[in-house]
Amino acid sequence: MKVLSRNVFVGPNRWAHFPVIQVQVDLGVLEDWPSARLGEGFVGGLVAALPDLQQHGCSYGEPGGFLRRLREDEGTWLGHVLEHVALELQNIAGAKVSFGRTRSLGPRGHYVVAYQYEQEEVGLEALRTGLELLDSLLPEELRTPGVRREGWEWEIERTSFIRYAQRRALGPSTASLVRAAE
Repeated sequence: MKVLSRNVFVGPNRWAHFPVIQVQVDLGVLEDWPSARLGEGFVGGLVAALPDLQQHGCSYGEPGGFLRRLREDEGTWLGHVLEHVALELQNIAGAKVSFGRTRSLGPRGHYVVAYQYEQEEVGLEALRTGLELLDSLLPEELRTPGVRREGWEWEIERTSFIRYAQRRALGPSTASLVRAAE
């Protein structure tokens, strides 16, 4: 999976009336590998890495809906999975984000992924970390060279991401002032 472009919207935009990051991705050969075809090793590994994905309602509007999408019929494509991973990474770091959309873009395998963020840098780091996580769960022959650094380990990356987000978070009194102003 390759990122073709990314845009950071700080105000109302075509997706929502709040901040959203929009990413165009090219799935390449992964277009032929929806989540159900990747199998339970991929889905189970994803849920083991991010257990609260079980709470994502997705289009079903109820907890477990996203997991149904991963497993039912063909499953869902990795652009859509990236959307949920980017949201969940931000959530485990303390953000309260839930909005995301993924749409086919035109050329085969091209998708636009949009997801909510609270802190721009954290939202972009969630994209990078999410791409690495997804790549690590793929069979070796489907991985994209150069996506992950040498010696990459999920537990270390997850902890590093959370610390990164916490260093950029507003303090309690500043956060309450910002919420009141909004």
